[in-house]
Amino acid sequence: MANMFEKYAADREAEQRKIEKTVAAPADADDEKRTTLSLSLTVSDKKALKMMAAERETTIAAIIHEWVKEHIEGVDE
Repeated sequence: MANMFEKYAADREAEQRKIEKTVAAPADADDEKRTTLSLSLTVSDKKALKMMAAERETTIAAIIHEWVKEHIEGVDE
C-alpha cells in the first residue's frame, strides 16, 4: 500500500513548481527599471485580469507590459 500522503506531496510539489515558474523572471525579461502605477479598474476588470494572468501562468504586470509593447509601435516616445 502506498503512503497515503504521496498524492498530497506530489500535488504540493507540482503547485510549488508552478509558483516558482510564475515568480521567476522570464529569460527574456527587460532589464529596464520598473516603477509603480496606481490604476483604477472595475472589480470585474480586475477579476478578468487576474484570471487571465493565472491561466497564462504570469502576472497582471506582464500582461499590461505586453499590451503596451504591442501598442507603442509607431508612437514617438
